[in-house]
Amino acid sequence: MSAADLVFGVCLLIGGSLLLLTLIVDANPGARVALPVSTTQAAARIVEAAGGDIVWTKLADSHLMEVASAGGITFAASSDGGYIWPDFLPAYDASSTLARLLDLLAETGRSLSSIVGTLPRVHLIHETVPTPWERKGQVMRELVEHPPPGEVVLIDGVKVVQPDGWVLVLPDPEDPVMHVWAEGDDDAEARQLAQERVRAVRQALR
Repeated sequence: MSAADLVFGVCLLIGGSLLLLTLIVDANPGARVALPVSTTQAAARIVEAAGGDIVWTKLADSHLMEVASAGGITFAASSDGGYIWPDFLPAYDASSTLARLLDLLAETGRSLSSIVGTLPRVHLIHETVPTPWERKGQVMRELVEHPPPGEVVLIDGVKVVQPDGWVLVLPDPEDPVMHVWAEGDDDAEARQLAQERVRAVRQALR
């Protein structure tokens, strides 16, 4: 295992994106960060508390890299632990992440352990619902036309943001399933939000 692979593993285990975001906004107040719409709201709170902005993207790697390469983005991260440093290369690069992590630790004078101790708990649930290919469009139309109360976000799939969390339904681009992501104030709320949308998907399939 290379040093770059090792740091990726460490970052993933301790909430890598949140850790890196904390260091980035400490060193670059006002940073603009690109993140997929399935990312925890804790990331947005970290960035916005430092005067930065979040640019929400689709989950597809190609769209995240497109946004990162458009200019004005300090950092971009995928939902599965891929990191992009646009001023170096608008694509995932583990070696660059290792170098940037060490630079940021030196610049901010912080340690990994001190940051990990401040990271918020995240309550994020992911479910899948088997959905025939030919029914995906119908299901998505039903969800757009009959969303639950809240702010509807259509960047990718159907995301509904509520005071106590959010829920996202997105068709898989390769497999006959629908993905449901939900985040709440605790695991029970996140699971309830997810299950409500799972039931809505199954109802649309009847």
